[in-house]
Amino acid sequence: MILQRLATSIRKQDWFTVLIETLIVVLGVFLGIQLGNWNNARSERAQETELLQALHQEIETSIRLTEQKTDAIRQVVNAGKRSLAFLEAGESCGDECWPVLVDFFHASQWQSIEVDRSTYDEMRRQGFPRSRDVINSVERYLAQNATLAITNILPAYRSRVRQLIPLDAQEFYWNNCYFLDDGAETYDLDCPKGVSDAAAARAVQNIADTPDIALLLTEWAGLHSATPADLVSQNEAAERALEVIEAELERRR
Repeated sequence: MILQRLATSIRKQDWFTVLIETLIVVLGVFLGIQLGNWNNARSERAQETELLQALHQEIETSIRLTEQKTDAIRQVVNAGKRSLAFLEAGESCGDECWPVLVDFFHASQWQSIEVDRSTYDEMRRQGFPRSRDVINSVERYLAQNATLAITNILPAYRSRVRQLIPLDAQEFYWNNCYFLDDGAETYDLDCPKGVSDAAAARAVQNIADTPDIALLLTEWAGLHSATPADLVSQNEAAERALEVIEAELERRR
């Protein structure tokens, strides 16, 4: 309609009307573009807020799992130390070989300490988060986890010692000395005896007589000796990231 009036005004050379109606058309187009931009911005803001909430949950879950893994790794290192002490003493385990065998098995445990970062990676792919403070805090936390990547390599000790532990002892161990709960592993130091004293004694002696077993265990236990403290520090960085994310979410309300 307005374009028809504009054409009529041009034919009549009514330039004042032409100017007014041109301004109306331009203003309408401008307002339409602005409204579209505002709607897009509001939609992107809502999407980013939703992703920030998901990122907060992702880091919270990683903190919980890391706490459980920290405790498990302490168990692994302590079992390794006891096993090395036994090997160094060079004495028979007598009728108490099952706990020694369990320690050798506990010491071979491995689990990835890599944290979940799928939500954060998806946010970065979409150009979020826009807050530099959020990016920096999360990147510092993830960088700390990345420095521990060397512990994600399966140890040679793990493979070697498990070749020396009888199958029935391993089956009993998995059913009675090891637990997996909500993604976290725990190890029972007081699990009941799973094989005869004679079988446990033979397995322990085979392990003790294996060349380089002490060296392989020393390497593995030594590599993990500082990991629990590093994971505590990592979780502290994660908690700081959560605080920054919470501040950003509060600002958006």
